[in-house]
Amino acid sequence: MMKKIAISTMMALFCFSLAFGEIVNDIPEPCGGRIPVKNYNKVNIVPIFEYFSRNNTPAPAYEFIKEPTTIMTTYYDYMPGSYASYPIRIQTEHGDGHYTTFTGTPSTTDHRRQYWAYMDSDCNIVDWGTITTYDYFQGYGSIGIHPATGNCIATWHEDFGDDPKVPITYDDYDLIEMPGFWQAPSVFYNDGVNAYCWPYIYIGPSPLGDGYIRVYHLSNNNAYDPFNNPCEDVRIKYIDVENYNGMNLLGLLDIENWSEVTVFTDWRDYSCRPFQSFAIDYNTPGKVAFIGYDAWLEGDLGSMPVEKGIFVWESYDYGETWDYANLHTDGPTDYIYIVDNIPGFTDNSGNILDSIEVDVAGWHNTALYDSDGNLHWTYMQQYGFTDSTGAGYYFNHFLPQAEVVWDGSNFIFHEVPEMPGTDPLSGHTVPWEIVDDDTLTYTTIGYSLYPADASIFHENTQKQAMNLANNVILQMWVDGTYHQMALDEVPGYEDYIEHPIIFISISIDNGETWSEPIELTDIYSTLFDFSEQITVYPYVCDQIIDLGDNWYQIYMYYLDDNSFGSYIHGQGLQNGGQITYCSIKLNPYYAIDPEHPNAFTIFLTNYPNPFTSFTRISFTAPNSIRNPSIEIYNIKGQLIRTLNTSSASSPNEGYAIWDGKDSYNNNVSNGIYLYRLKTDNGTVTKKMLLVR
Repeated sequence: MMKKIAISTMMALFCFSLAFGEIVNDIPEPCGGRIPVKNYNKVNIVPIFEYFSRNNTPAPAYEFIKEPTTIMTTYYDYMPGSYASYPIRIQTEHGDGHYTTFTGTPSTTDHRRQYWAYMDSDCNIVDWGTITTYDYFQGYGSIGIHPATGNCIATWHEDFGDDPKVPITYDDYDLIEMPGFWQAPSVFYNDGVNAYCWPYIYIGPSPLGDGYIRVYHLSNNNAYDPFNNPCEDVRIKYIDVENYNGMNLLGLLDIENWSEVTVFTDWRDYSCRPFQSFAIDYNTPGKVAFIGYDAWLEGDLGSMPVEKGIFVWESYDYGETWDYANLHTDGPTDYIYIVDNIPGFTDNSGNILDSIEVDVAGWHNTALYDSDGNLHWTYMQQYGFTDSTGAGYYFNHFLPQAEVVWDGSNFIFHEVPEMPGTDPLSGHTVPWEIVDDDTLTYTTIGYSLYPADASIFHENTQKQAMNLANNVILQMWVDGTYHQMALDEVPGYEDYIEHPIIFISISIDNGETWSEPIELTDIYSTLFDFSEQITVYPYVCDQIIDLGDNWYQIYMYYLDDNSFGSYIHGQGLQNGGQITYCSIKLNPYYAIDPEHPNAFTIFLTNYPNPFTSFTRISFTAPNSIRNPSIEIYNIKGQLIRTLNTSSASSPNEGYAIWDGKDSYNNNVSNGIYLYRLKTDNGTVTKKMLLVR
């Protein structure tokens, strides 16, 4: 029996969370935003990730270094990590392991607590537990590593509904080079007016020079603005500490040693709400920044502090001052750019729109500077329109992943990865195109659809990681594309009705181009059995490890929920889930079928995909291909037909034609099919979609 259970219960809990009898107002509240609509015909909608003729590099080869492993069972099934920072950090100078932190509730009657875990260089879980010995309601933690000692600095918020405060402490790993020696926390208190919470830790260069680091402690204000809207300004506390092995970090716990500055406070007077992430430029000491998106919750009140839309605000003195001369926006509109209405979408009155607005739809983001000093911010895109009343709408079959890059002068927008069509107005790729006089639209859902009518504000998550030395960037998200196809009753997608997938796309040129995504937790993965899992809320370490020979390693964890939907938001059952850790290695230069990790490098595609009557399956390799044959399988793995291949102009290339028939010359039904190239050199498998 499947352990996962679907339920239909809906509760609109936007401003608070019902958690085991307690009302806890420590979940960010959505407000405003565009309204989902479906003003389009779904007949020609197909899943974007079954289309393999895009201008992206193939999905990288990958293997599990550490297979998914449960750390603990938790009954808090929402956002166990950090909204906009990193709950996984590695030891860089002292120690060869890494720490994680997460929020968990061990039973339905326990308090929510902040936990930690330490993994060694072989990804074995050495130890884990609660950070504190006292039993308060805690959550939403963040960590950083003191480089020379390997000590882990941690923060979280606690007792939020009663006496909100933000503790800070550290684990004295350096004491005997073992984890688990957590110090008694000190507390950053609130003043009764402000309610700073959702804290983040960052560690970077110090103005005192070599031999010192600066520790940043950021927290976001949950107190409402004068218009009774959520509008989070940021409190930055910072301290400079020495960086040598044997350093005593007790000075961190003396609250009087910290300095303080606040940012975005005057935005509250205008109900100008920022959704932002923080980043440190490690190549330019002193340079830090916020990047994100702001919304005018009460409209234009005059003399607004910033234009609505994408913004970046940089500081060049280690975050001590924030000059408006260093605040830049992509305004004046709240949307990013417009694209041509090739699909012929309509407004709510049935009128065909002249153009379509492209906007930001995802708010749980991270930001990193690359090796060239460009600032990258992850987000989810939406396509929609604004009506005559000023109300905004988005088409909810089209929510791809993207990133914005601030190069110091301009904002540059990348789809992650590129989509099939190219827009003639903006030059950006789009999820639709004209094929044989038909307009095909491609479903792409860059969040979990958890379930389909849940709040997009809470369920989106897009994270990133980098290897600065090699210009490698990774973007990770939970994808609901196949789940949406199941909801739309597209044949072949039935098994995805409760199975969102963690996707990973990678770039080897600082985000200029991106790979097709690794479908890491696909229900049909042959590297690990994910068929009984519901994989949501992934988190990745900010640093990608260079293993040599073009192989890279990442550390990550996610929640394997036991029912589809977050009980905390009134969606799923109160039956818990598992905090699940794993590590993978991947090679962006070696694109092969993960079913066959020893296979040779080959590029295999079919066109058109999707197809209605015939499709051409083409393959090419760096070396001669010996004895090729192509087999067609249904989604259950049953052999449908073996095709004869034809040689192209080179022994390195070949192709075959499939007419959508089985070996008995009968038309097969619509749906997903696998095509497998078998040669003496190796085997590669891809997917295609038949839509008659």
